[in-house]
Amino acid sequence: MKATIIGSDLLQKGDDVQFLEINTNTTIYNSGAELLDYTALFEMLVSNNISEFHFIWTEVTAYTPLEEQFRFKEILEEKCIENNISFTDYIVPMNSITVPFIEDGSHKFILRQSYDTTALIDETYCADKFEFFNLMSGSQYTPSTYFSGSALQLNELNTLDTSNLDVPNILVKAKSPAYDLDMYPALYKFDDISELNDLKEELGSELLVQEFIYSDDNVVDGRYSIIRSIDIIYGSDLDIINLGGYKQSTIIPMNFTEDEFVSGTKRLNQKSRIKYISKAIVRFSGMDYHTDDDSVILDYTGSLVDVDTLKLGDYVHSINFQDVHGNNAAGFDQTLLETYGWEATLPEVNDTLTNESSSLVNVYSASVDTIYVRITLEDGRTWTDAPSTTYFIEEKDSTKTRFEKVNNMYVGDKLVVTDSSTNELTTLEITSLEMEHAQKTIYSLDFEPSDLFLVDVGDGLFSVMHNSCWCPWNYCGYYCNSFGCSGCGNIGLEKV
Repeated sequence: MKATIIGSDLLQKGDDVQFLEINTNTTIYNSGAELLDYTALFEMLVSNNISEFHFIWTEVTAYTPLEEQFRFKEILEEKCIENNISFTDYIVPMNSITVPFIEDGSHKFILRQSYDTTALIDETYCADKFEFFNLMSGSQYTPSTYFSGSALQLNELNTLDTSNLDVPNILVKAKSPAYDLDMYPALYKFDDISELNDLKEELGSELLVQEFIYSDDNVVDGRYSIIRSIDIIYGSDLDIINLGGYKQSTIIPMNFTEDEFVSGTKRLNQKSRIKYISKAIVRFSGMDYHTDDDSVILDYTGSLVDVDTLKLGDYVHSINFQDVHGNNAAGFDQTLLETYGWEATLPEVNDTLTNESSSLVNVYSASVDTIYVRITLEDGRTWTDAPSTTYFIEEKDSTKTRFEKVNNMYVGDKLVVTDSSTNELTTLEITSLEMEHAQKTIYSLDFEPSDLFLVDVGDGLFSVMHNSCWCPWNYCGYYCNSFGCSGCGNIGLEKV
């Protein structure tokens, strides 16, 4: 028996809900997995004498946060054991469009949480938003939609709601999944129907226009939220089991800013639209940028160098230290430094501290208009950083150390710092982490042989940063075995 997980995004509108989109290969939050109800699923499996459970899921995209284990998979496996059902899982590489072949049988349940281009629901209704809204045309459970292509037409959006001009009333989204997250979904606040009609005329054939669904019922703890419903479609009759759902909120609260517009238009600018969109709204070309244009780096002579003046081959002052297992921080996988296998206190780190030098072997940059994080330390030092900037820290209320992204830090964590002589590492407590909007040039740096470099935080002190290690297969920087590696042109070169 074959089955597929469908993730549906909905908003409340009065006493009803509105379907925004449906997706296979949907992400299930680890915290959300705990809120789902698995009773009906396993009652169905037992009543159908299922003895084998086969679960297909996509690496990296199936769950979040990635620094934890995949909780949805763990729960499925636990409940299989409780019901004397064998459990086997199959991991599909990110960006794959097919899934492993598993021969079907009456005693098997084959559940897919991956994209399969040969499946009708994936290729037609999930990958093409027009096909979904065309299928649902006339339903009271979808937003009024307009689309005009060379051969396809949909025109249900003929009125404009101007009853609440404190919020947007029109949304433009892409027809297909590959689109610019910096631009779409786009939000507009129109005063009259003529503005909407002008927008329709200007649209290309890859964009849909919809009414934007706003309701105070969708605001949770001051943030706009969607409902993520998790359903399983299974069997030849396409029966459905609803596992339940959870609410997924925007990253910033509604009161973060007043609505602002792109100059000369009625379209909300990047800073304003973020507070209405719960999905990721920026894509850094696949790269994990971790240093911004304010950063000043200590070079091997002891001088300070602006990050935007660094050239390939330039040498910087680096350090190395070990944990209790002899792992070298300067050459250790960042994901291990963050979560697995790294074990050291600050005194233990200081006992093994050595000075080194490294040269810049790769650098990438981009100008990004998005939300950054302002860090404030106990002595009043303060600056903003990209959310994926990676620092060496001592954990809050603990003596444990690790490398951590700014976006995952807590107030009370301690930033590990050193002086230019680099004879000892000390700490300064983080007293505030606040979101700020900015447009900056952000960088992804790869220093070798040591992955560590020192960034000025003021008054002669330096934080310890790590090379960008975004690759989900080999956390090494940019050169990896992955065919999805944008740093090496998607051709999967070995690291050299």
